[in-house]
Amino acid sequence: MQTFVFIWLGQVFSLLGSSLSEFALAVWVYQTTGSITHYALLSLFIHLPSIFISPFAGAMVDRWSRRRVMIVSDSITGVTALGIMFLVFSGQLQVWHIYVAVGISSVCNAFQWPAYISAISQLVPPQHLSRANGMVQGAIATARILGPSIAGLLIIKIHLHGILLIDFSTYLLAFFTLLIVKFPRRQQTNIRRRVSVEELWQEVVSGWNYVVVRSGLRKLTIFFGVIYLSAGVLQVLFLPMILSFASEKELGIVMSFSGIGMLLGSVIVSLWGCSKRRIEAILVFVFIQGLCLCLGGLKPAVILAAIGGFGYLFSRAIVVSLNHTIWQKKVPQNLQGRVFALQNMMEKFLLVTTHLSAAPLVEFMFKPLMSENGMLASSVGKIIGVGDGRGIALLFVLMGLLNMGAVLVAYRTPELRRVERELNDADSFQVNKTETDNTEQTVLM
Repeated sequence: MQTFVFIWLGQVFSLLGSSLSEFALAVWVYQTTGSITHYALLSLFIHLPSIFISPFAGAMVDRWSRRRVMIVSDSITGVTALGIMFLVFSGQLQVWHIYVAVGISSVCNAFQWPAYISAISQLVPPQHLSRANGMVQGAIATARILGPSIAGLLIIKIHLHGILLIDFSTYLLAFFTLLIVKFPRRQQTNIRRRVSVEELWQEVVSGWNYVVVRSGLRKLTIFFGVIYLSAGVLQVLFLPMILSFASEKELGIVMSFSGIGMLLGSVIVSLWGCSKRRIEAILVFVFIQGLCLCLGGLKPAVILAAIGGFGYLFSRAIVVSLNHTIWQKKVPQNLQGRVFALQNMMEKFLLVTTHLSAAPLVEFMFKPLMSENGMLASSVGKIIGVGDGRGIALLFVLMGLLNMGAVLVAYRTPELRRVERELNDADSFQVNKTETDNTEQTVLM
């Protein structure tokens, strides 16, 4: 546990540095080009490379030392930040340089994230897994809360190159924490160092097959697809909905209050642990997420949006932490990199999908429906209001109902309810060689 805490501290600073530079680079792109398209492209370059590389990255993470994967990933990302900083100093920075840089960082993240999450079960005793995952979510929440606000202040004082220097320093800190510690050796089946592309693809498929042949894990994956979809919609449309009835200052208050909810949820799950009945807790808090989405879209009021955002991110921190714990306890060590990489790919794919589709969907469908003379103005409009931003509000209410409906379906699905009891040896962290071999044989067949 001490080793994990030491690594976690390095990753806290690394995440904060990444948040600073991501915000500063986005501001630079928008101010330089004045183009929303260029700004949107930046988000695509942050996520798309990770989607394409994740399946193969997961297979390689399971082959290699997870500590070494994290060291190399942090090193490449740090050097990339240093390269952008030199371009800023020399006055030669262009928008395409930033696209390339964030694309490289996205590829590194495809390796670093599954290595980090799957290493937790290597480092942490079984009874502390939920706490460790809560700490990871707490680090993400801290970066989300502090990153934009600190970057907004620093960009005026030390400009873009100063923020990039801070980002590079945080990568160095994470790099040295990983150099100092040692990971316990994990038990593995015999793995050849060199494999063909076909054999590597079979290893990729074996991670997916491990989930597919287990009904509970398969249905849990589908259930989380709904959660990731609603999170993507919220990420894209929350800001424009708030600005439709509130000022920039009030938006900042709502965003800060929401971020505090995520941080508090992370702290609670870190202290609570929740060693039993995790799936029931997940269902309860996803239902609360649905209620909060409905509440946020109910009326154009800052207080309702703040409470809804707080409750949603508070619940999300707990839901994601407990979900990671279930997978860490259910998946053998030598398959965890692949499984977490596939989850990361699914989450990023749904996020990109909502980035591309949510705005047109609101603009051409929901906004006309909720205009003053729209088809739903005399019915739904009497409840949530009509006019600017109410089309987004309607979509939020529908996503909230979708979350609550998914919970009801999940509760009535025995395989999902019993997912924690689905496998034998549920609390063991030794690799079940026979089970893994059977999975690989199924793939080869």
